[in-house]
Amino acid sequence: MEVLGLLTRYKFDKNLVYEDIISKLKIGTNIILLEDFPLSDYDFQSFINHIGTSVFENKNNDRHDIYDVKISKQNDLFRSIANSNLSFPLHTDCADFDVIPNCIGLLCVEPAIQKQGNSTFMALNDLLKQLSKKQIHELVEKKWRYRNQSRGILTIDSGKYKLCYDRITIESFSKTTDKEKEQLSRLDSLFKKNSLELKLKKGELILFRNDLMLHGRTEIDINSNRLFKRIRFNIN
Repeated sequence: MEVLGLLTRYKFDKNLVYEDIISKLKIGTNIILLEDFPLSDYDFQSFINHIGTSVFENKNNDRHDIYDVKISKQNDLFRSIANSNLSFPLHTDCADFDVIPNCIGLLCVEPAIQKQGNSTFMALNDLLKQLSKKQIHELVEKKWRYRNQSRGILTIDSGKYKLCYDRITIESFSKTTDKEKEQLSRLDSLFKKNSLELKLKKGELILFRNDLMLHGRTEIDINSNRLFKRIRFNIN
């Protein structure tokens, strides 16, 4: 194991201690990166089954729990922003779900070339250090619409703060005022200021808390073969 700032590295081998991974995810302050991870769906799913409960979605591969994050079009339109070549701003996955998965696993099967398609992260712990008590209170009290859900950007769960933010969903399913747009833009700037950027290599798997970190990615060339495998899961 190697700890570098927000990143904790492990080698994926027979000596890997699953309980250590689970413990780190429960704390939720670090991104866990496993090197030399096998690229098959079977191995990915089996690993997640050891540490948590994965989330089924109809849009996943074969309607199971793994999703291919790659450039993909349907009727000449991108299937989603995740399946586009566009940069993806810092966000929470599934902000509009009834129950938001608290963890995400991303396996790099084929990286983008050079500096494209880098993964970006912003940790809640770093954000809280930048906020006054008044600002924290406002982020808890102010509710935003995520399709049919209404949530604060910050919530309190068992005495601890949790984070939920997805500007694209907010602005896609609700009308925001100019004042609200300015507020969101200030938040985006603050998130970016506190963000970390990672360039994942083939065979690297990252695990992180979806309720304690925001994540995104930089732009990708339209002809890129970049492929990540994603599993959303819960750890208790």
